[in-house]
This record gives sequence, C-alpha cells and structure tokens, in this order.
Amino acid sequence: MPKVSVVVASKVGAPFLDQCLASLREQAHALDAEVIVVAAGTSERAERIAADFPWTRTVHAPEISGVPALRRRGVEAAAGEFIAVIEEHCSAAPDWLATALGAHARGRYAAVGGPIVDFDYDRLPDWVVYFLEYNGALPPAPDGETSGLHDANIVYRREALTTHAALLNEGYWFMSLHPVLIAEGSKFLSVPIMVVHHRGPFRFGYYLRQRYLFSRAFAGVRARNESALKRWVYVFAVPLIPFFLLARMAVTVVKKRCRVTKFIQALPLLGPAVVVLVAGEWVGCVLGPGDALSKVE
Repeated sequence: MPKVSVVVASKVGAPFLDQCLASLREQAHALDAEVIVVAAGTSERAERIAADFPWTRTVHAPEISGVPALRRRGVEAAAGEFIAVIEEHCSAAPDWLATALGAHARGRYAAVGGPIVDFDYDRLPDWVVYFLEYNGALPPAPDGETSGLHDANIVYRREALTTHAALLNEGYWFMSLHPVLIAEGSKFLSVPIMVVHHRGPFRFGYYLRQRYLFSRAFAGVRARNESALKRWVYVFAVPLIPFFLLARMAVTVVKKRCRVTKFIQALPLLGPAVVVLVAGEWVGCVLGPGDALSKVE
C-alpha cells in the first residue's frame, strides 16, 4: 500500500492538468505514491490522460459534474494512509509530498497544508484570479496549528475523509468538511514551505462566469445552516460588501507584503470581479445554489 495517494479532479484538462501532473511525477516515483486523476467529461479526454500519463491511475467519471464529488471518487479509489489534494490549476513544488509527510510525522493532524504562490503571471487578469481566489492562502503562511487550510494545497489523514464521506459531495471541503473536523477537535497544521504554484492563463470573461457560479454554490450551501435573519441582513448589506472585500484583500496583501504592486495594478479589474462574486452570493443566498456547483471548473 502506498504511504500517500494524490487525488486530482479534472474538468478542464490540458494545459493545466498536464502541468500539474508533470510537477508530481518525480516526487511520486521517489515516494512510491499513487496519483489518481478523476476525469469528468468524455471518454476521449480520459483516454488521452491515461495514454499521456501512464504512471497515473485514471478514473473516468462522466456522470459526475462537481469538483468535490470528483475528489470524493478519488478518495474512494485511493489506498494511501494519507490523501493529498491539489487543484489541476496548480503545480506542486518538488518537495511538496515529502514536506507534507514530514509535517504529518510531527503529530496527529487531520490535515496539513501550505500557501498558494503565484506563477509570476504576465497578464493582469491572472493576477485578479490569484488575489481573489487565494487571498486566504497568500504567502507567507503561518507556521503552526491553524483553523484555516485551503483545499487546493492540502494532505489529509485518510480517516478524516472516510469517516465523513457524506460531506464530500456537498461543497468545497473548506466550507463543508473542515468546520466539522474542527468542531470535533481535529487539528490542522499550516506548513509555510509546503508550496504549490497557481498557474495561468485564464480568459477574463470565462473566469467571471466561473466566479459567479462558485459564489452562488458557496452561498447557497452556507445559507442552509444560517438563520433567516442572518441571510436577509446579508441581502440588504450587499451594496457595501464589495468595498469590504476589497479592503480586506488590500489589508492582507499589505500585511504580508505579497505582490503589493501587482495588486494595485490589478485593482481596475478586481473591482468588477468582486461585484460578480457578490452578485453570485446574493443569488445563492436568496434562491439557493441551483446547479451552479456542477458547472464550476
């Protein structure tokens, strides 16, 4: 049995998936890790992955449309004591898996994770994606126990996932699974040197649509566990929320001294992107998630 299994959910495919798998190949071989790609879409896509990356295990799941459910299928197929999850949009540092296993050896943690670092993009829209999607995981990451890890760069102890399998389809795991684990007393560890790099490029219009869908799915799931009063307070506070989110992002970027100049340059595009984010959350809060999660890539 492998010590660690890596699960990559794939809805987009090349070039992102290919870059991700290329970053995993040598370290997976060095640690005898298994790498499982759970591919949505056509059989041709799955066959291409299996042919181009024969050292991985390709699981074709054409009936699944949501990324969390794809990841769950990968967990079900995995044999490792630890299960690593990385987005297909990210590339792992060469010592990513070794660092994660070393961190798990330090104590009994449900999960360990680290920062998501930019890829020094040439285009401003890619900086918008980075700051908006990963502002909670910007480097430098804290060193030690934490309550917040991003599920694009994380390695779980197997039983943390298998004992809560019913939660793995519901939404992205940082909003569905992590609060439950923390409430049970499980510990998370932040490891600053456990790095993945977010890749580009993204078409800006495509990203805005994806951002709307994810925000609606996120808010729709979150609203199920909130009181009606809290939901309506949010609905009426919506005009102020874009300014609050931009201010919070700016504080994080400045406090961490993380690409401050790039953040300022990206502000003209960050504004519309934040408005789209809030619009998606408003619709999700009022009307529910609908089928938005199945369309998120």
